[in-house]
Amino acid sequence: MYSAADLRLEAQEALERVWFVQSLEETERTDLTLSLRLHIRPTLFVQAFLSEWSGSIYFALIEGGRRIFGIDREGGEWHLHLYDAPDKHEPLPEGLGPSPLLEFLARVEDLLLQYDLL
Repeated sequence: MYSAADLRLEAQEALERVWFVQSLEETERTDLTLSLRLHIRPTLFVQAFLSEWSGSIYFALIEGGRRIFGIDREGGEWHLHLYDAPDKHEPLPEGLGPSPLLEFLARVEDLLLQYDLL
């Protein structure tokens, strides 16, 4: 099972390897949850949240205080919040693999370049 420690290690790896991640901030931690921000620029960041209790994972690209893209796992099922419709839930049956944060960041990179978000 993917743990808070796994998420933290993966976020640290992203800080070192992913060119657009400028800094890493731990915004909340409990015994069973972890919430992180991977800052891209002052008003653009990736929010990552994991609950070991429920097995839920939430990844969101946030700009100006609102989600513009995301991928979540709730109840064991993955779904996608598309860039052009971030409030809708689209099933994502293939989910994200063993390095879900890095896979999410690869999708974020595509969006950053495609929509000139930097």
